[in-house]
Amino acid sequence: MRPSNLHVHFAVAVLASFLSGCATTSAPDSVQTEVSAALANMGAAANAHDVDRHVGFYAHNDSTMLIFNGEPIIGWETIRAKQREWWSDGKTDVVYIVQGKPEIRVLKSDLAVTTLLMTSRRTGPDGVVKEGRLAVSAVWQKRPDGWRVIYSHESTTH
Repeated sequence: MRPSNLHVHFAVAVLASFLSGCATTSAPDSVQTEVSAALANMGAAANAHDVDRHVGFYAHNDSTMLIFNGEPIIGWETIRAKQREWWSDGKTDVVYIVQGKPEIRVLKSDLAVTTLLMTSRRTGPDGVVKEGRLAVSAVWQKRPDGWRVIYSHESTTH
């Protein structure tokens, strides 16, 4: 089911309101270390084209949201299916490289926002090598099973 633009705008407004009300705290080293490790492991899974391991870093529920280039993808199963499609069930040759150091802002001891810029390189179906740039921001929540993405926004940049 694809949400209407009104639902997407509402979700973004609620998230923006929530985040603006959260003061950035000085991050304990352990939170920075844990979130940084989760990001690194998620990136390693992406470069291994391991869909299940990669999307394993998303919260496994129906409200988890990924917006990619304006397209909302809602629910862990839907995100997993879309990632399988994007990576051709792991048969892609895409390589992601993080540009600079990821930004990690700890809002609370169990809530953080990350932002990173990346480049990508892949061979298209026509055999032509394509390079791209991505901006990725994610809201991470500490859960019993570890740090998980509850909301992410990814877009290609030029």
